[in-house]
Amino acid sequence: MPPIISLALTDSGLWASGPEGLLLIADETVQTVLQPQEQLYCSHSVGKSVFVGGLPHGIALSPDNGVNWHTAAIDAVKEPILSIAAHPQFIENGVMLAGTAGAGILRTDNRGWNWNTCNFGLENFNVLNFAWSPPMATYAWPRWDVVFAATEDGLYRSPNGGLGWRRCTDVEGIFQTVLVSPDFHQDGLVLAGSDGDGLWISTDGGRQFEQVPHTPQHVNALAKTSLGWLLSDDECLYRSLDGVDWNPIPDTYPALILLDTPGGIWAGTEEGVNYLSITDLENCS
Repeated sequence: MPPIISLALTDSGLWASGPEGLLLIADETVQTVLQPQEQLYCSHSVGKSVFVGGLPHGIALSPDNGVNWHTAAIDAVKEPILSIAAHPQFIENGVMLAGTAGAGILRTDNRGWNWNTCNFGLENFNVLNFAWSPPMATYAWPRWDVVFAATEDGLYRSPNGGLGWRRCTDVEGIFQTVLVSPDFHQDGLVLAGSDGDGLWISTDGGRQFEQVPHTPQHVNALAKTSLGWLLSDDECLYRSLDGVDWNPIPDTYPALILLDTPGGIWAGTEEGVNYLSITDLENCS
């Protein structure tokens, strides 16, 4: 199986993508899904909708599980799409963000059919990853809609669903992954992994970050599971209960992307897809 850099789990199965194409893994079968991009950089799936980013079409979408494809309308952007992330309430509001290689951030509020640049406050326009915070309680006020963007020069925070951005304080370097705590509105915890400067943590809702000591220098993937936080570098997986103290997990392989599910973790690797059940993780921790 080819390298896998994007994973999404829907009712149809596990969608996995990499430089060699888009795969649907279901019922112990692997199906190659034809899609319009000649160079595929990322994919994302929600419900029956599948999105692919790359070249030459920027963003293409399928509303019917990859059967029919359409090219999205994009606001004067020709650069490749590197990342796509749907709002936690995408089914209701149709909001998604996309990161580009040089043109900043694109935003849609009509389920991916039309995209516009949303770069107010952004200083670096190579955007590698996003992390949405969970929705606030219905009674909360003001109702912030927080999302983070990982770029090739620092991290950015938006309080209004990606309409405007502000750089997080004291953070420098190339950041390729960022993850928000499921209890973000209570603990304010955010983790961000860099390419060469280790792991960074915030406990004030992502306004300020500091480096976590004694962590791998190259952080490729992060996930939050029922057993705690997971991290992957170039050698193996690591586990932490609090995001600060990390220990390598014996007999595990490095991952490019980690996806938490109720039963375990899917890992996209240089050689395809691996699955680690919760039991497997408990036994090797």
